[in-house]
This record gives sequence, structure tokens and C-alpha cells, in this order.
Amino acid sequence: MKHLEFKGKYLDLLLSGKKKCTIRRRVYVSPGELVYIHCGGRIVGKAKIRSVRKISLDDIDSRIAEMEGFSERDDLVREISQYYGDGDLYLIEFDFEPFENPVEPHAMYYGDRDLAEVAREALKSNELGNEEKRIIEIFLKMGSIRKTAFRLGGMSKRGIVRKTIRKALKLMSENEMD
Repeated sequence: MKHLEFKGKYLDLLLSGKKKCTIRRRVYVSPGELVYIHCGGRIVGKAKIRSVRKISLDDIDSRIAEMEGFSERDDLVREISQYYGDGDLYLIEFDFEPFENPVEPHAMYYGDRDLAEVAREALKSNELGNEEKRIIEIFLKMGSIRKTAFRLGGMSKRGIVRKTIRKALKLMSENEMD
């Protein structure tokens, strides 16, 4: 399942139901899709995407500001401008359902496994391609998914790093069963 990530300062707005949308530079979710909501480094719930539409700063009105959890349109425009600058934006509306207890992403995907150990074992496998092995080697040097993503070209590469590490974990788990 895909994820939408928010800064920790938005947690109370999400949990109270006041934050019902987000404005992003890029969009990778579609209406009807179910996504996990990350906030402050934890997965705090899930959301169903209601709609996605292209907007500009001029399209932001008081209704959108209220759905974003802002009391004033100008405050939202200022924040969006500082974060994204000019250019195309996308408004993503969602219905949020909080978890009773937030979940640590590492625990959700990797359990109590040491990712460096998983990566080292995966390099011994013949089932990883050259690019996957390169990603694993970078991960071992950098020590984190985030730093590896930056090394590969930016935060947008985190999904590729995570996917590769999850594949490595799956291979390691399968080998343990043999």
C-alpha cells in the first residue's frame, strides 16, 4: 500500500479530522486508492483518496485552506509557496481513519530484523539483479534508507530502496524455510 507522509506538526489536525486534504507538487495516488498516513515518523492511520486534481496557488480559497487545517487562506498559500515555490500543484482530498495505536514503519515491514544483516545476506543471493545488488551495497555503506535514496538521486527513490530491501528480506525468509 502507498503512503502519504506529513510533518509531525499536522498530527493533531489529522487526528481531529480537521485536515482532509493535502497539496503536493507530485501525485502518485488515485481516487479510490487506500494509503497509509505517516506523521511524525509513525504510521498513524489509513486514508481513502477521494479526489486528485491539478490546482495553482490562485485556486486556493478559504474552503481548501479549511480542509488543510488552516484558518486563513493566506497562511496556507504562504506555507505552500515556501515549500514548493511556483508551478503546478495537486490537491489530494482524503477520508482519514486513525489507528488506535500508531505503528512504527520498521516494525510493520521488517519486524525485529536487522536490515544490515538482511542486506548482507541478500548480497549472497543469485536472485537479485545487478541494480538491486548496487542498491543493497549503497544501503550498507550509507546505513539508512533515506541516505541511500539521496545517494540514488533524492527522496523520490525511497520506494525503490524499500522495495529492494523488502525483496531481500523475502529472499532471506524463504532461504530460512529451506
